Amino acid sequence: MNEEKMTELALEYGFSCAKVAAVSELVFDPELRVYCEENTCGNYGRNYACPPDCGSQAEMKARTDKYSRALVLQTVQPVESVMDSAQTKTARKAHNLLSREFMDFLEKEGVVGLRVMAGPCSYCEQCARIKDEPCRFPDKLASCLSAYCIDAGAMAETCGMPYWCGNEEVPFFSIYFFGEV
Repeated sequence: MNEEKMTELALEYGFSCAKVAAVSELVFDPELRVYCEENTCGNYGRNYACPPDCGSQAEMKARTDKYSRALVLQTVQPVESVMDSAQTKTARKAHNLLSREFMDFLEKEGVVGLRVMAGPCSYCEQCARIKDEPCRFPDKLASCLSAYCIDAGAMAETCGMPYWCGNEEVPFFSIYFFGEV
């Protein structure tokens, strides 16, 4: 499937924006890992897709380096206030569900890739990591942009997508790395 068709289909699926960029155009900033280490989302050490379990910064970067292209997907959703964590959490969940469905479709079409989501992996209602059990769906495990140390603001600028949408709209990003090198 060519890149133009991928972005066209992403928009048909319901994404607000979709753009393919070269992986070399993305900014990887190891300082972004601090957001994970501060554990503001509560998943540090409690989700296999999150640090420390997902791997070091270098290991995460090595995963993305196996690919040449990145399909950046964005939804922009209305909320009463971006400060309302319940609303933004619901919006993020909807974004990730749409992303998973679209990435499943790409895989069925033969596009091999690496999934990166908005926020911690939420494929399971509760991650098996909490009970020290093995991941139930390792082929669906998807870490977030922060775990990969990807600068979302720089990525949005590179792709011509909005990063800040005001107080009543919230943007979320996911990435599907493809084009094995």
